[in-house]
Amino acid sequence: MRTVTALLIAVVIGGLLWLSLDSGRFAPPAERLVSLPLGGLALIFGVRAWAASRSEGGQWAPFYTGLALGVGGWALARLIVR
Repeated sequence: MRTVTALLIAVVIGGLLWLSLDSGRFAPPAERLVSLPLGGLALIFGVRAWAASRSEGGQWAPFYTGLALGVGGWALARLIVR
């Protein structure tokens, strides 16, 4: 269940990032260099997910893992594809 939650959050975050940064619906598509701060943010979320998984209970670990995967995956995809 935790894996499904993390993947669902990653897909939703990736979709929201595409909608706001690359779709062109609300603003012109963002520059490719926007991926660099997104990668840093993914690293921060990844460290937070690791810390949450080490704490007692760890109920927030799937949330932060999903954020790290969604933001990091989108940043990597923007660098490779675009």
